[in-house]
Amino acid sequence: MRASKFLKIVAVLLAALAVFMTASCSLTGSEGEEESTTERPAVLLEAKPVSQAQILDFYNRAVNAIKAQKPGVSSSFEASVRDVDTGDNADAEALIEFAKNFSDALEEVNDQKEFGSDLNDFLPLKGTDTVSRLTEADIEKAEIADVEDDLYSYDLHIVLKDSDAAGPAAAAFDFDADKNEILSTFTDYRNVVEVSDYDVSYNGCEIFARINKETNRVTSLHLVKNCIVTATVNFTGTLAEMGETDVSFNLQQNLEFYDFIWDAPTESVTAE
Repeated sequence: MRASKFLKIVAVLLAALAVFMTASCSLTGSEGEEESTTERPAVLLEAKPVSQAQILDFYNRAVNAIKAQKPGVSSSFEASVRDVDTGDNADAEALIEFAKNFSDALEEVNDQKEFGSDLNDFLPLKGTDTVSRLTEADIEKAEIADVEDDLYSYDLHIVLKDSDAAGPAAAAFDFDADKNEILSTFTDYRNVVEVSDYDVSYNGCEIFARINKETNRVTSLHLVKNCIVTATVNFTGTLAEMGETDVSFNLQQNLEFYDFIWDAPTESVTAE
């Protein structure tokens, strides 16, 4: 009798244990499924580029698709002057004003285009149907990285070779103002400065782009154009005794494109 009663108790305990283990497995499975759905891995449109040549080709195709597919896009532009070198005339305030006025002469851009708009004159290279004509010969390096907080995006970084205006920078950047127009802003500036010409070289130009892995579409594009401007300044009027002086300064221009709208907006239907 006692043995039979003991066996019944053991059987009940085993049955309860089996129910508990089944429930635990079920809960664990649910949690695993929930975790797997919260962070869906990206479905790559193509294999991640590895070599510098592959990265540059990937970038060129992605940015050149912007003008071809005409997404909606916003832009911002800013310029800053620094590292002004006035040679032996460190106290010549007019030279500082010259450098500052150079950046003011460039048109500031804060604009946007609606989906389907022509972008040939909105993005570099203006007047063409491409954004980049860069080749391996134009760049120092091209890098690509997964974005830590965005499973579906790459960050690309491209550094251009230093050059004059006709060099590698011309394959990625525009010079945003007419040279004669800029010179006219300095002619007889404050009746003390005359500038007959200036030269521009490109040093430390960079490109940053974020691109969606699943569509190869650009979600942001940042162009850093770093120009070294040199000019010969002739002083007139009250500063005429200072004669002729060489001046140089660093002009950095930041051009950003963001808020891309790649799909045509759906028309809202108003119920009658």
